[in-house]
Amino acid sequence: MRQPIHIVMTPTRNEAWVIRAFLESTTRWADYVIICDQFSTDGTREIVKNLSPALPSKEGEIVRKYNKAIVLLIDNPSTEFNEAERQRVLVAKAREVAAGRDTLLWGLDADEILAANAFETDDWQRILHSKPGAVFWFEWAQLTHDKQHYYNPQAFYPWLFHDDGVEPHGNYVRQMHSMRIPYPLDEHDMSYVKDFRVLHLGPAPLNRVRAKERFYMFVDWQVNHRPPYSLGRSYIGSNAYPKELTDLPEEWIYRKEKDGWELWEHVELDEEHCWMDDYIYERLDKYPMRTLAKLQIWAPEFLAYYHIRDPRPWYVRLVHRYIEVTQPHKQHLLVRAIDKFLRKWVKR
Repeated sequence: MRQPIHIVMTPTRNEAWVIRAFLESTTRWADYVIICDQFSTDGTREIVKNLSPALPSKEGEIVRKYNKAIVLLIDNPSTEFNEAERQRVLVAKAREVAAGRDTLLWGLDADEILAANAFETDDWQRILHSKPGAVFWFEWAQLTHDKQHYYNPQAFYPWLFHDDGVEPHGNYVRQMHSMRIPYPLDEHDMSYVKDFRVLHLGPAPLNRVRAKERFYMFVDWQVNHRPPYSLGRSYIGSNAYPKELTDLPEEWIYRKEKDGWELWEHVELDEEHCWMDDYIYERLDKYPMRTLAKLQIWAPEFLAYYHIRDPRPWYVRLVHRYIEVTQPHKQHLLVRAIDKFLRKWVKR
């Protein structure tokens, strides 16, 4: 029986810190990797271009062969953050590349790779022998800065769809936190992968983690018009390491002697500045500062980098500090009661 082809769909924007690791890992098992880049300026595009000599391509595409895979670099022309539109572009290109062949559509970000033991598991065989319409859900292993531990967010995410060719299924419709794959909303063929993890490198660089919290708060407010107070509760400390960490299993990590490449040699963990802060800064003058001051984005490193003064009045700073301190206890009855009062007092 002929196995389906693997097409990985990956959005990028300034992912030079991790794109080498992503490509080294993914191109060893995927047939195609489609990278949809949104105006990267940090060398991400150049890394892809330098993988190997150019292959024939259509206008607006860059095509390379690396390890097993064909790597396609296409453009995301939007200047704004819109995950739903981005995923539509990726799915359309993937189906064009598939040209009707039996296809597994993977939605992986640039900071996500399959654990090194994935390909020896029963779940991998289930994936290879699945039927069109099957949806596979995966668990993250959140890797930490010390390269020796991980933590588990205890949630499964749908990142693989055995494509049935139907469009639209209507599930990647939000501008942020949208679905990555076009699986049917009423689909019942769901499988949960437990034999291996998706290694999430995103929590490892600490500066990027803090910038990402600010970025998501700003975009969620900008796009979804959520109250600033609620955003602080949703995002502050959302990527903070829990007290209990687990030792990272050796069999999950790519090593030169067994896999042909070394994971941590391809990851930059000490990035000093992140593009996500630039995204916020470039849009500050579009909104009243009185409103922006209520967003919990005014960290010391953000203010210092752009040489701006903290615009928050004393009582807003006090509320923000309260959110930070009580975040580990936000489900406590007293904290919830105070929150209810503050939601009325600190209006949007």
